[in-house]
Amino acid sequence: MPARLTRRTLLAATAALGLTGMPALAQDQSITVMIWGTTWQLAFEQIAADFTEKTGVGVNLLSQANSGESLAKLQAQRGNPGVDVWFTTSSVANRAVKDDGLFAQMPLESMPNTGHMVEGSFTDGWVAAYAYPLGIVWRPDMVEGEITSWEDLWDPKFANMLAVPAPSTYQGRIVLVAAELAGGSIDDVEPGIEKLGELSPNVAFWYTSDAQARQALATGEVSVLVSPPSGAKTVRNEGVEVKMISPKPAPMMYDVMTLVKNGKEDLAAQFINYAVSPEAQQIVAENLQNMPVNVDAAVPEALASQYPKPGDTVSYDEDKVNANYDSWNETFQMSVAQ
Repeated sequence: MPARLTRRTLLAATAALGLTGMPALAQDQSITVMIWGTTWQLAFEQIAADFTEKTGVGVNLLSQANSGESLAKLQAQRGNPGVDVWFTTSSVANRAVKDDGLFAQMPLESMPNTGHMVEGSFTDGWVAAYAYPLGIVWRPDMVEGEITSWEDLWDPKFANMLAVPAPSTYQGRIVLVAAELAGGSIDDVEPGIEKLGELSPNVAFWYTSDAQARQALATGEVSVLVSPPSGAKTVRNEGVEVKMISPKPAPMMYDVMTLVKNGKEDLAAQFINYAVSPEAQQIVAENLQNMPVNVDAAVPEALASQYPKPGDTVSYDEDKVNANYDSWNETFQMSVAQ
């Protein structure tokens, strides 16, 4: 792209993105995005480069390791947060965006790509970057036969061979899966925690670090990992063959983009809108191996088998999750993890 970008050229590029309802120019033609480093490298670095090529708007990276710590930092620096787009989980976002002094509402009327997103993947406070189920990843060289359901994990043949997320990871989804298997629900998780207690003999460790759990599968310390598809991708990247299934109930989760009040909301909204375009979502599917949220983006055929079947997915009330998952984790720690 030419080093000097004229107003006419930028407006033309913006119109091509379907963003003509937004001001295209600002004194500083760049935005800062706070995102997890691996996610950025695998997909959004390319998406950002394509966005810059199309619009002339630069995208700067601010890496984060933990959403909770990042939110605390943004809140402490609310007068000058230095961030325009913040990536987090839908559960954290649902709580965070209630702070309307720090977060702006999405100008959805000026974000045409949201009209092609799957149901439940955006609100007026956040827009999903991609979706992912919690499923089961395993090494076929260490597991005899196929894994076809959650219940298979309770088989004694898996004694001390599972890596399973603690309830503090993935916002308590493992508790909710176990609760449904045991006849409970989001409003009655006690049967689920009891069922996780019955799973304990098969659990090598309840993990809070994705990197640790994925490495354990890659090295053969465990043979099965309960994880989103990104866990399967990471292990495959190390040259280890794995299989994956997302059985019913497959809890759907979203990593999402929020709009921080930093003076560049118009440019930031342009980036978010582009990030959910079919071409950007195709990059997400191929590079992250997570599910695209734009219905016009195709799922790579090689990955389709690891995603849930139609009708097998379940979504949960994020406000209920936020209100209760600390207590779920406390109960789990007292009755299962000790």
